Amino acid sequence: VPELDDEFAKDVSEFDTLDELKADIKKQMNERKAEEAKNDFENQLIEQVIDNMECEVPKCMFDKRADEMVQDYAYRLQMQGIDLDTYLKYLGQDKDAFKATFKDGAEKQVKASIALEAIVEAEKLEATEEEIDAEIAKLAEQYQMEADQIKKAVPADQIAADVKTKKAIDIIVDSAVKE
Repeated sequence: VPELDDEFAKDVSEFDTLDELKADIKKQMNERKAEEAKNDFENQLIEQVIDNMECEVPKCMFDKRADEMVQDYAYRLQMQGIDLDTYLKYLGQDKDAFKATFKDGAEKQVKASIALEAIVEAEKLEATEEEIDAEIAKLAEQYQMEADQIKKAVPADQIAADVKTKKAIDIIVDSAVKE
């Protein structure tokens, strides 16, 4: 086991001293905790919005979203070299039972999407070119890709929709903080 000293810091990072490395790790952990707390707060507020929704959502929308979630899961399994049928046999489940495990999540996602879309429309939220470019730059950094690659991989209207959704969430957070 290497000794935790300045030499170790130089070997494993761009820092010259162990204290600098520790400070950077602490900063990253604090930033991660702050981001998690922010996300938890936003999710709790969205849950409240969903609970107060007054509309009927067709069951087929929940079923479609649950199917998409199963497909996403199957794709992730496939990337690990496992097909869904083999995985389900291992679990002792059939596809219907497996899909049922996504029911609650699908329902919440559909309701949240409807609520956020309603806020986007009611507030006439738009995404500027600067905001879209900033989102592309953020995605490029996150996935360690060039901005042009992101533009080719993700349609501009999807990025614009994401920006508008974030603005709608900001409205929910701002109104909750004011109360």
